[in-house]
Amino acid sequence: MLEALPQGRPPRFVGPYRLLARLGAGGMGEVHLACRADAPTADPHRMVAVKTVREDLEVDEDFRTRFRREIAAARTVDGPGVARLVDAGPDAPSPWLATEYVPGPSLAEAVVRTGPLPVGAVRALGAALARALAAVHGVKVLHRDLKPANVLLGAAGPKLIDFGIAQAFEATALTSTGLVVGSPGFMSPEHLVGSRAVVPASDVFCLGAVLAFAASGRGPFHDDEMAAVIYRISRAEAELDGVPGELRPVLERCLRLDPGERPPAAELAVLLGGRDGEDGRDGEGGGGAPGAFPWPGGVLSLVAECREAARAVGEAAASGAGVADLPTLGPVVPYSPTAVTGRPAVPAAAPAGRPRRRGALVAGAVAVAVLATAGAVLLNRTGGQEAGPGASGGPSAGASAASAPPGSTPAPAPASLSRVVLPYGGTGRAGDFGAAGTDRASRPAGWSPWRAEGEPDGGACALSPKVLVCPGNGGAVTALGAADGKELWKVPGRGEGLRSAPQYPAVVGDTAYVTGPDGIVAYGLSDGKERRRVPRPGDDWAVKGTDLRDGVLYSTYVNVRDERTGLVTAVRLRDGKELWRSPLDGLPEQPVAGAGRVLVPVGATPVSLDAGTGKETARGAEYCGGFVVHEKSGTVLCSTRQDGAVGVLDPRTLRTVRTLGSEVAAGPAVNAAGLVAVVDAQGTLFAYDLASGRERWRVAGTSADRVHLAGDRVVTTSEDEIRTYPAAGPFLSAGEREYASYRLSLPPGFTAEVAGEPLVAGGAAFLPLPGGLVVSGYLP
Repeated sequence: MLEALPQGRPPRFVGPYRLLARLGAGGMGEVHLACRADAPTADPHRMVAVKTVREDLEVDEDFRTRFRREIAAARTVDGPGVARLVDAGPDAPSPWLATEYVPGPSLAEAVVRTGPLPVGAVRALGAALARALAAVHGVKVLHRDLKPANVLLGAAGPKLIDFGIAQAFEATALTSTGLVVGSPGFMSPEHLVGSRAVVPASDVFCLGAVLAFAASGRGPFHDDEMAAVIYRISRAEAELDGVPGELRPVLERCLRLDPGERPPAAELAVLLGGRDGEDGRDGEGGGGAPGAFPWPGGVLSLVAECREAARAVGEAAASGAGVADLPTLGPVVPYSPTAVTGRPAVPAAAPAGRPRRRGALVAGAVAVAVLATAGAVLLNRTGGQEAGPGASGGPSAGASAASAPPGSTPAPAPASLSRVVLPYGGTGRAGDFGAAGTDRASRPAGWSPWRAEGEPDGGACALSPKVLVCPGNGGAVTALGAADGKELWKVPGRGEGLRSAPQYPAVVGDTAYVTGPDGIVAYGLSDGKERRRVPRPGDDWAVKGTDLRDGVLYSTYVNVRDERTGLVTAVRLRDGKELWRSPLDGLPEQPVAGAGRVLVPVGATPVSLDAGTGKETARGAEYCGGFVVHEKSGTVLCSTRQDGAVGVLDPRTLRTVRTLGSEVAAGPAVNAAGLVAVVDAQGTLFAYDLASGRERWRVAGTSADRVHLAGDRVVTTSEDEIRTYPAAGPFLSAGEREYASYRLSLPPGFTAEVAGEPLVAGGAAFLPLPGGLVVSGYLP
């Protein structure tokens, strides 16, 4: 991750180094990519990462003493698995140190952006890190904050970074009272006791948690409640269900409660497959040429991305023309699902003479051990706390109801998704997921990125607070856990052809309604048990398309006997009552319900029906292959026109008022504010104003099969990538684009010919891909 330095400012120097770009920042300092001022270079491997203390922080002699001890400890650590210390300035007004720069993503970013690593890559990663720890422990140093963000993935293998809180075994006297070292979800039980209890086996415990994250995309102690995380760590209650079976026995040994039962780092390297200096590489996961580290393709792409960005800023500095600005390479994705920025709730003190319950002890541990991604919380004299560097945003967390002491008031649980998210942006198929699309409170509780098997020939999915429902051919349906992708239940389909294409997944309350060859079948959302059936209109009718609005499912049917006539029905799902049916004089396509109408393409003609009665209210003259309804104004957008443009139709007459764009390949999507987004056949993303037809902005180079809107972002989706652009306009300055990208994690040999239909909720995307794969990851 590289971030451009502010424009228009003179070059900035730290010691003998010129800063090129920012790598990260936290509560106490910043890290920059840099090169020597007297020897500019475009070679990323000759660059350094310079860590500086914030200039506004008061640096006292105690801090400098600890900083010098940190430097002394770092100088003793060397080896292929550790980013070595290059230089330091402990006596500078703002102390700094420079370490080897590793051009590659952190393990946290790699897993979030590309998904869990294959088994072979995890084995090689673990063996390399275990050997690095063995070397560190051999010189009497502990890492003390081993977590995914402190593992960098270089082309030649992983490297440990940030010994900023490592301490020599003899240095515990310098540990301040109240200082707990570690990161939430990746601490060992000894971390909770205090620094004097931390031993080399503590680093092994942390490594086991890191490898579980790498293999499953989820930390083994992950929980929405910080108190629950701390409690589970204190009992070593790891959740390894998502870890492949062949890795589980080794990781279980690393995560044992008793430090004496964990394997030493050198033994762990052997257990993972590394012997006599080897990396345990078995070739799985796209290792490439012999001797190359077996990173999968997605990780290699991120490595190349980092390397090329570093080379670009280096070339600019070496040319003497100044350092060019950079677009951000990708989303900032620190792995800290339980990190907090506010102060945790501190339970009331127990009355004198009254023993404290274990729940109070756990909650007390939270008060001193709620840690941000950099790994330390310093308690000040007033009982407050300062989050360590790298603290990421998130809701405040406190003691849960299960762990709070009697008489105390538990902190509220983090908000989470409480509604159903329907495909195509919901009402009117507008492609707009609204503000909830980017509001973290609308994310399923306990969610982490995942990948799962869905329906091989599935279509769109619907998301409830706990269940993702994905229909397939012939009435098939698969229900997956929204938080983790685990299969909850499955119903096989039957039949092929026209009668069996997957339809709109209608979810109302606790029931999922799936349309198949036999009509509409209602299933219990939690258990998949059949609740009722609504038969199709007759044996001669095959469903063509469905759309849900206000608990009513509108369906179009074709007559399979004469293939010249059609039918539209409206069925109230809660009781299966058919409200109306209307015959059509041609073959209908997908219906769209919105603004009190049901719009249906009938042959080459757009037709509007009253949603309450089914009576025809308007018939247009120009061909429309599909519709989008802007609910606020009632305006109808016509897609798949013969001229390739998007038609803006008068909702009363279905006459064309104006057209937008040309050769439209994806979209339109429209939000409540009237922003219309489309992508043309040349890959240019356009934004138009619905009311005036005026073009607001455009940006080229967007290859996308789908376009949607979510909050203040425009979302484009291709077969292997999701991008987001600011809805206000993706421009930092003249000629520069701003966007964020998330590359999908696809298994070896899996190819998606086109993009799936995404769902967006709470900054997470759920994407069913043709071929039977469902991927869920962060919205970039």
